[in-house]
Amino acid sequence: MNAVGKVLLGLLLFNGITAAGGGIALMTGVIPEEPSWIEHTDFSSLFLPGVILLALVGGSALFAATVMLKRSAGWQAASILSGWIMVVWIVAEIASIRGFHVLQVVYLVTGAAVIWCTPATPTSPTTPRGASERTG
Repeated sequence: MNAVGKVLLGLLLFNGITAAGGGIALMTGVIPEEPSWIEHTDFSSLFLPGVILLALVGGSALFAATVMLKRSAGWQAASILSGWIMVVWIVAEIASIRGFHVLQVVYLVTGAAVIWCTPATPTSPTTPRGASERTG
């Protein structure tokens, strides 16, 4: 696996593991509920946002990391989708909470970096970005 592939895998694992952990923490009350976090939303508690964070945000990144490691066809689409899910999640979170935290910048950057580091054309994770695969 080339350097960009290793960075991409690291980003996917970081996003996936921390989003899953954050989702579980929200669902179980490990993170104390702040009324202002759901004040401008349709949620009555942090449980459902925790489920979304765990399943959709974390799950998509962990799925993308898994299919990347297995070199499955379409791993690039899964990776780009997980990056966009992270970016949309963070933008929606900032808009709904109407507040700001430095971690939101971290996750906005990691989501964008996943999109940036994922090759646009189908390649194996070991092919350097911009290089074509050769057969023969």
